[in-house]
Amino acid sequence: MTSLERPLPLTVVVAGLILVSVLGFAMGVTNALKGGKPNTSASTAPLAEVSGVPVRDAAPAPLYVPAPPEKPKVKAVEVETAEIEAPVAVIEAPPAPSEAAPTAATTPPAQQPPRSIEDLY
Repeated sequence: MTSLERPLPLTVVVAGLILVSVLGFAMGVTNALKGGKPNTSASTAPLAEVSGVPVRDAAPAPLYVPAPPEKPKVKAVEVETAEIEAPVAVIEAPPAPSEAAPTAATTPPAQQPPRSIEDLY
Protein backbone atom coordinates (compact mmCIF):
# COMPACT_ATOMS: atom_id res chain seq x y z
CA MET A 1 0.00 0.00 0.00
CA THR A 2 1.09 3.53 -0.66
CA SER A 3 0.96 6.39 1.79
CA LEU A 4 -1.83 7.99 -0.22
CA GLU A 5 -4.15 5.11 0.44
CA ARG A 6 -3.58 5.12 4.20
CA PRO A 7 -2.45 8.54 5.47
CA LEU A 8 -1.25 9.05 9.02
CA PRO A 9 -3.93 9.72 11.60
CA LEU A 10 -4.52 13.37 12.48
CA THR A 11 -3.46 12.92 16.10
CA VAL A 12 -0.04 11.62 15.01
CA VAL A 13 0.49 14.58 12.64
CA VAL A 14 -0.56 17.16 15.26
CA ALA A 15 1.63 15.53 17.93
CA GLY A 16 4.63 15.61 15.57
CA LEU A 17 4.14 19.30 14.76
CA ILE A 18 3.83 20.18 18.45
CA LEU A 19 6.98 18.20 19.26
CA VAL A 20 8.98 19.90 16.49
CA SER A 21 7.88 23.40 17.51
CA VAL A 22 8.67 22.79 21.22
CA LEU A 23 12.12 21.45 20.34
CA GLY A 24 12.81 24.42 18.07
CA PHE A 25 11.78 26.88 20.79
CA ALA A 26 13.96 25.13 23.37
CA MET A 27 16.99 25.15 21.05
CA GLY A 28 16.49 28.86 20.31
CA VAL A 29 16.29 29.74 24.00
CA THR A 30 19.43 27.76 24.84
CA ASN A 31 21.38 29.45 22.02
CA ALA A 32 20.19 32.87 23.18
CA LEU A 33 21.31 32.17 26.74
CA LYS A 34 24.74 30.84 25.77
CA GLY A 35 27.55 32.97 27.08
CA GLY A 36 29.25 34.67 24.18
CA LYS A 37 30.87 37.99 24.83
CA PRO A 38 29.41 39.69 27.90
CA ASN A 39 27.08 42.61 27.29
CA THR A 40 27.21 43.86 30.84
CA SER A 41 29.01 47.10 30.01
CA ALA A 42 26.54 49.62 28.66
CA SER A 43 27.71 52.79 26.96
CA THR A 44 27.14 56.04 28.84
CA ALA A 45 27.72 58.27 25.81
CA PRO A 46 24.74 59.92 24.08
CA LEU A 47 23.49 58.14 20.98
CA ALA A 48 24.77 60.86 18.66
CA GLU A 49 28.32 60.44 19.94
CA VAL A 50 28.09 56.66 19.67
CA SER A 51 27.26 57.04 15.99
CA GLY A 52 30.36 59.20 15.48
CA VAL A 53 28.69 62.61 15.22
CA PRO A 54 29.43 65.13 17.99
CA VAL A 55 26.37 66.19 19.95
CA ARG A 56 26.55 69.89 19.02
CA ASP A 57 26.67 68.98 15.28
CA ALA A 58 23.81 66.51 15.52
CA ALA A 59 20.62 67.96 14.07
CA PRO A 60 17.37 66.38 12.96
CA ALA A 61 17.04 65.67 9.28
CA PRO A 62 14.99 68.27 7.39
CA LEU A 63 11.50 67.20 6.45
CA TYR A 64 11.59 69.01 3.11
CA VAL A 65 14.64 69.50 0.96
CA PRO A 66 14.03 72.34 -1.50
CA ALA A 67 14.75 71.64 -5.14
CA PRO A 68 17.85 73.28 -6.61
CA PRO A 69 17.10 76.50 -8.50
CA GLU A 70 16.54 76.11 -12.21
CA LYS A 71 19.22 77.41 -14.52
CA PRO A 72 18.06 79.97 -17.10
CA LYS A 73 17.49 78.42 -20.48
CA VAL A 74 19.64 79.51 -23.37
CA LYS A 75 17.62 81.35 -25.98
CA ALA A 76 17.81 79.98 -29.49
CA VAL A 77 19.28 82.23 -32.11
CA GLU A 78 16.85 82.96 -34.89
CA VAL A 79 18.29 82.59 -38.36
CA GLU A 80 16.46 84.37 -41.14
CA THR A 81 15.97 82.25 -44.23
CA ALA A 82 14.66 83.33 -47.59
CA GLU A 83 11.19 81.93 -48.17
CA ILE A 84 10.52 80.44 -51.56
CA GLU A 85 6.99 81.04 -52.74
CA ALA A 86 5.28 77.95 -54.08
CA PRO A 87 2.70 78.27 -56.85
CA VAL A 88 -0.81 78.52 -55.47
CA ALA A 89 -3.02 75.56 -56.32
CA VAL A 90 -6.43 76.36 -57.74
CA ILE A 91 -9.29 74.35 -56.25
CA GLU A 92 -12.47 74.16 -58.25
CA ALA A 93 -15.75 74.07 -56.35
CA PRO A 94 -18.44 71.58 -57.35
CA PRO A 95 -21.38 73.06 -59.22
CA ALA A 96 -24.20 74.36 -57.03
CA PRO A 97 -27.44 72.29 -57.11
CA SER A 98 -30.01 73.86 -59.39
CA GLU A 99 -33.02 72.93 -57.23
CA ALA A 100 -33.41 74.30 -53.74
CA ALA A 101 -34.30 71.29 -51.57
CA PRO A 102 -36.54 71.86 -48.57
CA THR A 103 -34.30 71.90 -45.51
CA ALA A 104 -37.06 71.50 -42.91
CA ALA A 105 -38.08 68.05 -44.17
CA THR A 106 -34.56 66.58 -44.23
CA THR A 107 -33.21 67.82 -40.89
CA PRO A 108 -34.46 66.07 -37.72
CA PRO A 109 -35.80 68.25 -34.90
CA ALA A 110 -33.19 69.30 -32.36
CA GLN A 111 -33.24 67.28 -29.15
CA GLN A 112 -33.52 69.09 -25.86
CA PRO A 113 -30.92 68.21 -23.23
CA PRO A 114 -32.26 66.04 -20.39
CA ARG A 115 -33.25 67.94 -17.25
CA SER A 116 -32.75 65.04 -14.82
CA ILE A 117 -31.27 61.58 -14.72
CA GLU A 118 -34.71 59.99 -15.07
CA ASP A 119 -35.07 61.64 -18.49
CA LEU A 120 -32.15 59.59 -19.76
CA TYR A 121 -33.89 56.26 -19.18
